[in-house]
Amino acid sequence: MNSIIKSNLESIEISHAFASNYNHGISKKENRESSVQWDMFEPTRFVYAFFAFNMLYSIDWKSKLKIETKTSQRVSSRVTANDQISSLVEFINYYSPSAFEESLVKLDSKREMYSEVFKLNLDENISKTSRIMRNETIASAFLISASKFSSKNQLDSKDHFVMLEMSYAVRNNLFHGNKRAHEMKENGHLKRLIHYANIILATNDSFFEVMKQHFGYDRVENWEVQDNV
Repeated sequence: MNSIIKSNLESIEISHAFASNYNHGISKKENRESSVQWDMFEPTRFVYAFFAFNMLYSIDWKSKLKIETKTSQRVSSRVTANDQISSLVEFINYYSPSAFEESLVKLDSKREMYSEVFKLNLDENISKTSRIMRNETIASAFLISASKFSSKNQLDSKDHFVMLEMSYAVRNNLFHGNKRAHEMKENGHLKRLIHYANIILATNDSFFEVMKQHFGYDRVENWEVQDNV
């Protein structure tokens, strides 16, 4: 692996580790004399996880790793985000079909996902037809895969994609104003958002594990993350 690719990967993994390794909160702006009161704010963790994920799926890793001497090769703008995400899922699952689920279990060891997400508030984005499960909506396809995970049935690349498809729809709601910040702090929304963030973080982590196991990439150390905080 050449130095350019290694440097790009380290930069992205530091962003991933910032979302994964730190608690995220917000504080109300008070006068300088008052003590700072921080409240946990899970949407921030989700947003930072997505920063790293966005950088990963926007690169055509098959081409990049085949011709290592060239700079990052971005997928054509005519290709949709779903196409790019599908390519990333295929790449991870080609080299390690179990990597995503193993990373997800580290974040949700009790496999509580389904019990905490099944009461979805349907909206326009998640009521669209799933790209993979054509007879299901994004929401219903996600619940099928979430149920598999919580029942300890092995996930496949299709499950991986529909979980990301759901997380991406939630990202659109959050980034484009369909969900207000105070709504995301409500208990039901908050629990679901933790799992959506876990899906993104597990995807990122499984990608870096593939790079470590198959391409000789050395994962970043904690001190490297702290130096960039």
